[in-house]
Amino acid sequence: MKAAILAAGRGERLRPLTETRPKPLLPLLGEPMLCRHLDLALSHPRVDHVVILAPRGASGEFSRLECVRRAKSRVDVVEQPEPRGTGHALATIARAYGIDDYLVLYSDVYLSKRYWGLVSALSPGELLLARVDRPSEYGVAVLSDSGELVGFVEKPEPGKEPSNLALAGIYALPAEVVAGLESLKPSPRGEIELTDAINTAAREGMLSYRVIDDSGAWRDIGRPWDYLLATRRALDDELEPRSEGEVHPSAVIEGRVYIAEGAVVEANTILRGPAYIGRNAHVGPCTHVRPYTVLSEGAKAGYSVEVKASILLEGAKAPHLNYVGDSIIGEHVNLGAGTITANLRFDHSTIKMTVKGSRTDTGLRKLGAVIGGYAQTGINVSLMPGVKVGAYSRIWPGCIVHRDVPSRADYRC
Repeated sequence: MKAAILAAGRGERLRPLTETRPKPLLPLLGEPMLCRHLDLALSHPRVDHVVILAPRGASGEFSRLECVRRAKSRVDVVEQPEPRGTGHALATIARAYGIDDYLVLYSDVYLSKRYWGLVSALSPGELLLARVDRPSEYGVAVLSDSGELVGFVEKPEPGKEPSNLALAGIYALPAEVVAGLESLKPSPRGEIELTDAINTAAREGMLSYRVIDDSGAWRDIGRPWDYLLATRRALDDELEPRSEGEVHPSAVIEGRVYIAEGAVVEANTILRGPAYIGRNAHVGPCTHVRPYTVLSEGAKAGYSVEVKASILLEGAKAPHLNYVGDSIIGEHVNLGAGTITANLRFDHSTIKMTVKGSRTDTGLRKLGAVIGGYAQTGINVSLMPGVKVGAYSRIWPGCIVHRDVPSRADYRC
């Protein structure tokens, strides 16, 4: 059996995070998501070769990943010539590497490592379903009275969902299903959809399933808050506390905290786990890192900074007198002194965020800002809940930002 990791998606719903990197290279606890999927594929006892499908122009970047180089004899990276959908993606791989049984992994889903054994146990003709809280947002399984899989309904109307079991984007497809991909017709949105082939196979009784019963152990990382929530679950399930960095004797560490090699934790700093402090990150002095925080490689939470349930990506800096709550700060962002992210609406209602031009209710009462890579704020900037700031933008001092800021903008109040 071969494995196919579909990693050529454009990640438009994850913007601005995907303006500066392909979606599969977003890290979870310091590891690119793509590497997690590669490790998962290689752990399957029947997989002898893995093909990673990259977006156009990204194959070199993917090939240079340490996880890919480490397994190079068993891995190939190829590019999808044009983004025509998941069915076209797998057909592209099958044309180059042959019709075979394929373990298919979507690169933008999170699965807790506690449940990787379910994937390793999949045989051709089996797929994973995930029990979810909001099934109307997914492709949902239709089961017979005896519990057999008979089809799927894509994003059913709320209240009319046939089940709460969503397609998990992890399939062991038999060769005959793969062979039929060439005959697929474009969907109403103009793409060749792998789910159409899976739906046909289910109706013909060709597929069975296993269930991830633990809601939250699986997540489709399609929107920025999904990335936050997946990171929090990884901190709960996968964090191994240890300290390999330099920690000042006056620092207080409570709960499960990982401090990587080269990290520095300065005086009078409090770290409350679960929290992840990456390589060469810098914390303090007099800083409070609250639970579910990730400081990626080279990130900084400096003097008198409070960070709560947030992700600071590589080289991001909150140097002094900042509050960062329930937010994602892109790589090499620099927050001016006094910049804060508000994470609770004044009326305490759930927070909405604009995704591909539409206002979407996140279902979260606590959600801060999402700032794209290489952006900069001046002193005393306030970012309201759910605001997105595009990559390379600049926000001038003293501004209160109530609306999304485009990429490369010069935002003045």
